[in-house]
Formats: sequence, C-alpha cells, structure tokens
Amino acid sequence: MFLNAFDLETSNGARNLELRAGLFPEMGLDVDLLAISATDLDEESHHNSSMMELQSSFGLQLESIPKAVDLSGSLLNSWVSQPLKLHPVATNKDGRRTSSHFQRVAVVAAGLEAGPQANKPWDAFNRLFSLLAILPMQGIRCHTVAAPLFGLHPTSHEEKRDYSRLLELCRQGFRHLPELHRLILFDAEDAVMRPLGQTIDCAIQRQDPHHTLIERPNDMASLEQLRRLLRGLLDDESLQPLRITPDLSELLRLLESDEFSPISLGMHARRLLERLVSHNLRCHGDHELRGLNQGIQQLRLLGMDPWLLSCMHQVRTFGNWMGHPQDAGSNRRIGQHDVIAMLCSLRRVLSEYPWIK
Repeated sequence: MFLNAFDLETSNGARNLELRAGLFPEMGLDVDLLAISATDLDEESHHNSSMMELQSSFGLQLESIPKAVDLSGSLLNSWVSQPLKLHPVATNKDGRRTSSHFQRVAVVAAGLEAGPQANKPWDAFNRLFSLLAILPMQGIRCHTVAAPLFGLHPTSHEEKRDYSRLLELCRQGFRHLPELHRLILFDAEDAVMRPLGQTIDCAIQRQDPHHTLIERPNDMASLEQLRRLLRGLLDDESLQPLRITPDLSELLRLLESDEFSPISLGMHARRLLERLVSHNLRCHGDHELRGLNQGIQQLRLLGMDPWLLSCMHQVRTFGNWMGHPQDAGSNRRIGQHDVIAMLCSLRRVLSEYPWIK
C-alpha cells in the first residue's frame, strides 16, 4: 500500500522519497537494488524474516549469491550482489502473489559503531547511503532503491519523534548521491510507517495529510476509457524496457477503488508521463536526460499540439502539488474536482501516445 511521498529538489534534479506498507514481494515494485539488514553478515543471520521471505518468493539463497562489492568486516560491513536473474514464484507458501522485481540485493549489517554506541537508531541507513556512494566507482548505478526500516520499530512517543532524524538522513542522502533518484522505504506494519508519513506532512507543510481520500467520481464512462488506455500500455511489449508496469498496475488498482488517494494518483501519473515523454524523445534520437518539465518543452519544440502540452502540464503540476513542499502561506486543499481535472488530462494525453510520430 502506497502511504506517502515527497519530492526533494537537488542540484542534480528532483528526487523522490516514497513510503509503503506491506511485504516487498507483493508490492509490485521494480527497483535496481533491494537492501535488507542482518545483525551480522555470517551465514546464521541469513535466516531472519526478510531473508526467508526472499527465499520463499524468489528462490534466493543469499549464501550462494556472487558478490560484486564485498565490504564485510569493514566499517560499512555490507555487500552488494552481482546482477541477479530471478525467477519469482507465482505465489509464495502462503498463497500470496509475487509481483516485485529487483536487479541486485544489498545486505547491510546493523550499527556503525562498536561498544556502547552500537545500533543507534538509523545507523543502518548511514551505512546504506555510504555503500551507495561507493557503487558508482565500481560501475554500479542504482537509481531506484527499496529498503525496509531495518527492523527498527519505534513505539513510544519519544522514539517516534526520532523519525525527523531519519527524514533528514534521507534528505542528505539524496543531496550527496547523484545516482539515487528514488528511495522507497517500507515495513510490513502500516502503524510503523504512518508516524514517518506524519513527519513528512509536517516537514513539507502539506495541507491535506497523507491519508486523505477522495471519493471516486461518478463519470464511470470516462474512468473506463482511462482504464482501457492504461491496460493498452500495460499490454504493449515494446514499452516493457521503460519499467512502467508498476505505475500502470497501481493506477489501475486506484481507479477501481471507491476512494482515491490523491498523493498516489499524482505520483504514479507524473512518473508514468515522465517515462513516456523520455521514451518518445529517445525514439527521435534525443537521449539527453531531462526532468519532466524540460521534456515537455522539448516536445513543444518538435511541434507537439499545444492542447496536449497543456494537458501534460496539468498532470505534471498536480504531481508536483502532491509531492513538493508547499509555499509559505499556501492553504489550498485538494478536492474531487482537482482529481477529475488531472484524470481528464491524463486520459487525453494517453489517447494520443506516441505524440511525435
């Protein structure tokens, strides 16, 4: 379940932190790197719940995985696998469907320090970000990373206040890791993640909390048209390299619900549009890396229809509204009519894809 997200503008462009509740194999994610934790990196520690879940859902035996970077025994005490050729099982032993994918796995040990300072809250994230900083020097580029809270479950009010420290660590990680574009934090327990979502809401001065839901519009015909377009993209094998399947699947699931999460809609719609814009430009020989706004401007220079451009900006702006820190003094709240306007724009844009033929 998608809970919350926020954007961070860095010198390398916009970056995204995303919160989810659930078990990784069932989340429908496609990431470059899945990070998991271990008390130690010896073989006995390979029997914790996260590792057992990977074995059940992906047939992954960590002790036999070839390592690309092995820093076991160092201060970072972690390792990263070679690229994996996984064959996810259709359902795990509990009958749940495996829908997530990852290219590599990283195993990160607990505290950075020994003795009385060991296992400080969030030390595993310091270790993870340090590891990510080293990977590009080894030719390993991980743009999308998923990580659990590494077994840290604050329970008291005082402990939950420390979520602001985790949020700041993530901010600094994005600023110092130009290769990291999207970080997904997850935990099986919704109650564990929601305080972090509240911390994000407060930090970006969001008027509507992350658990806000909007009633589904009554125009079922228009929604079905949009669903049909999304299913068409999902079935288009030529688009598989874009890794848009998770966003398409999540948008379809949202549109079948009685209530919408506007943050979820905004984030998934904007990311889908960004990847389609980049793909359409690449098909015309333009391989420059751009943000969505710059990509739309480039389509304008190529002669794209102005009305479709305005619809693209509607989807982009809605996604920014849902994820960006709010301007000082802003008090605009989300309403059903805002969601309808964005969905109508998304439907119009997708109906004309590819835009530049």
